[in-house]
Amino acid sequence: MIRKDCFLRGCFVFFSSLFVLLVVSCKKNNGQLEMQPLAPQDLSPRIEWALISDPYVACHAEAGYESPVIASFRKGEIYEIVGNCTVIVDDTKELWYAIENGWIPSSAVKVYSNKLKAEKAKNIK
Repeated sequence: MIRKDCFLRGCFVFFSSLFVLLVVSCKKNNGQLEMQPLAPQDLSPRIEWALISDPYVACHAEAGYESPVIASFRKGEIYEIVGNCTVIVDDTKELWYAIENGWIPSSAVKVYSNKLKAEKAKNIK
């Protein structure tokens, strides 16, 4: 008789918890779905995006540190990569990326295959 009471009590607790979980997890959304507006280039596999990873990055007029600085960027900013080139710096090859405003070294950025991935990486940090 004791085992039957324990079993019934356990079933009652289980189903009560399940019912409460179902009621709490359901919420009214008024039938509206929220969609992010996307531009076609945001998901294009042909366009790469640079997420600035250093606190500050100097943007040069041409690829290379000798070129004049024309702008600066902050960590977390995202730019479309429009080209790249390799520059020899102190007997080593260094990759530079062309963005809309100028050239930045590859060591200062992280490159992503689409803008959504870059934005997600930005929000994780």
